[in-house]
Amino acid sequence: MPVSPVERNDHSEPNAEAFIFGFDFLPDGSVAKVDWTSSKSTAACPSHGWRWLHFNRLAAETRDWLGSSSDLNEAVIAALLQTESRPRCAPYEDGLLLNLRGINHNPGAEPEDMISVRIWATQNLVLSMRSYPVKAIHDVRDGIGRDVPGTPAALLALIASRLVDYIDPVVEQLKDEVDEFEEVMLSEHGQLTPRVLAEFRRTILLLRRYVQPQTEAMQQLQREARMRRDGAPGFDDDDQVTLRDTTDHIMRIAEELDSIRERAAVIQDQVAGQRQEQVNKRLLALSIVSAIFLPLSYVTGLLGMNLAGIPYQTEEWSFGVVLTVTTVLGLGVVGFLKWRRWI
Repeated sequence: MPVSPVERNDHSEPNAEAFIFGFDFLPDGSVAKVDWTSSKSTAACPSHGWRWLHFNRLAAETRDWLGSSSDLNEAVIAALLQTESRPRCAPYEDGLLLNLRGINHNPGAEPEDMISVRIWATQNLVLSMRSYPVKAIHDVRDGIGRDVPGTPAALLALIASRLVDYIDPVVEQLKDEVDEFEEVMLSEHGQLTPRVLAEFRRTILLLRRYVQPQTEAMQQLQREARMRRDGAPGFDDDDQVTLRDTTDHIMRIAEELDSIRERAAVIQDQVAGQRQEQVNKRLLALSIVSAIFLPLSYVTGLLGMNLAGIPYQTEEWSFGVVLTVTTVLGLGVVGFLKWRRWI
């Protein structure tokens, strides 16, 4: 029968309770929910079988319990509580430190603001932490009663797979959006604003910021699974197949994001070229108007000159001299422009 874990603060705040849920996986294959009231004063590792504990990383009680009762190494505690961390996988003594990112499905949040899931795993303990609810973790929790992971390694592989699975729909949505942008640009009167494209590219960059390191973390986890170090979670053949498929999946997602980013850059160049073409058309219209009125301005200026006070204003040849001087100046300017190859 499905096991209903003790769970609180599904929409937790930083000051909410520390413990979210926990399971004890017993040697006979049964699963029992962790009674945190009686267990929080004891060490994290159980006396028999293995255990999964899930915490709210931002709660003060979590830090207190890790420091006073968990019996974990200080370096491990510091890594679990680190404020900001890129996805990574690092072996440490008898366990694995794993930091992965999951899509943010919380109300009012943007999916690209991925939530960090910190995990410390040994042969008899999986200790996971998050700052805000992660849908992938809840899916794994809800499926415990139907599909019980046999080892901590199997649980790690399952969590990693679920986290990556939820990234895929977001990337597919971005792919559909860039397809729509290309259709708009190919339409006769299609126009896109730079602001829309800038926001779209920002979303891609935020996702790539975590997906690319997550790819490297999964590759490292796959290598650690093959090494089978003493004390670390033991990955069997099925677990390694799951890790390999998950690694291939996240690599395809990273490649798809790169492709979407390149397509968005091309579209942005097209938008910039389109705007420049519009500016050039307006400048051409102004140039044509100027070309039409420039001779008229010259003639009206020439005939409307005020000659009072100019030497030889009463002579008949004075107007011819003025006309000749302006013509020579005009031809001189044209010659200079041709000499500089500006026209």
